Amino acid sequence: MREIFFLWTGVGFFFAAQRYLRAPSLQQPIENVWWKSLAGSLLTAYIWAALTPAIMAVARRFRPRRGTALRSVPLLILAGAAAALIHLTLTNVFWHAVDPAPRRDFAAMFLATLAFGGAARLATFFGLVGVTWGIDDYRTYREKALETSELERELVQTQLEALKLRLHPPFLFNALAAILPLIRTDPRAAARTVVQLGDILRLALHNDATGLVPLKTELEYIRLYLQIEQTRLRDRLAVSFAIDPGALEAAVPNLILLPLIESAIANGVSVRPGKAQITIQAWPDADELRVAVHESPAEAAEPPMPVDLDDSFVQKTKLRLELLYPGQHLVALSDKLEKGHELQLTIPLGAASPRAAQIPIPVAVQGVA
Repeated sequence: MREIFFLWTGVGFFFAAQRYLRAPSLQQPIENVWWKSLAGSLLTAYIWAALTPAIMAVARRFRPRRGTALRSVPLLILAGAAAALIHLTLTNVFWHAVDPAPRRDFAAMFLATLAFGGAARLATFFGLVGVTWGIDDYRTYREKALETSELERELVQTQLEALKLRLHPPFLFNALAAILPLIRTDPRAAARTVVQLGDILRLALHNDATGLVPLKTELEYIRLYLQIEQTRLRDRLAVSFAIDPGALEAAVPNLILLPLIESAIANGVSVRPGKAQITIQAWPDADELRVAVHESPAEAAEPPMPVDLDDSFVQKTKLRLELLYPGQHLVALSDKLEKGHELQLTIPLGAASPRAAQIPIPVAVQGVA
């Protein structure tokens, strides 16, 4: 109601200004023309303001739709005629009460006003009807847009969660396979691996698939994972980190680096006869964050290892990034033969919320470990 009142007040002042500016052109000048113009215009506007809620209700009730147009249109015309007569009558009653001079015959004044202003009042009614329908259509459009946006968000969330679940099983199977032989041969190592596995699962389940964490927190996940792999592979795996300090606070999707490390293990370390080296690098580049995971033989004399690279890990990462950063990411897998292979990840550079960091970064990750 407040919006209706202010809207019609503005309309009243607009028509008052028109009447005032038109007054000098009249043959008989009117005294106090500004106040009379303002009073007449505001009276007309406020009567319409009082009628507007009812008109909007009628417009919604009898809006023509498929199968009801033949009944709705005549009812709207009748309602418009009734609203015009009500407005006309109230206007004339007010002016007759303000100026009850004998010379002002109410019937004659009513008929004159009907002749000159009836069509304008009917047009005002249908103008209000059109505005009402426009407001309703806009609200419906906004509601549908919000519903569509919410459905798309839920769909992306569901896809990400499903993809996240698909990323975990290979790692879990490898970890469990590492624990089983250690139970008898090295119980301490088995217990340590179980604790590390529990830490990774707790961290993975704590953050949702769309959550962003600082790179230093993501590197903590990777450190725990590589500790488990080093327990399984013993002295066949060496790991080093080369992380630019300016990249530690960069925002990355939760567990986005895990498939890259899994690819390095599956495509290199696990099938390489000798000792392997995994180097993890990260650095900011303009408005992008670049991460490289390089797997290579630790001993230069080792012969080349012909192997068909399994790119399933990379494909999963690409699918997830396409949902999060459509058209703004790059994931590449390159085979360098005797030099091993390298996985590169590029995403937009942004800072994660301070609350996203749950675990402090280990000292080893800040340089080369």
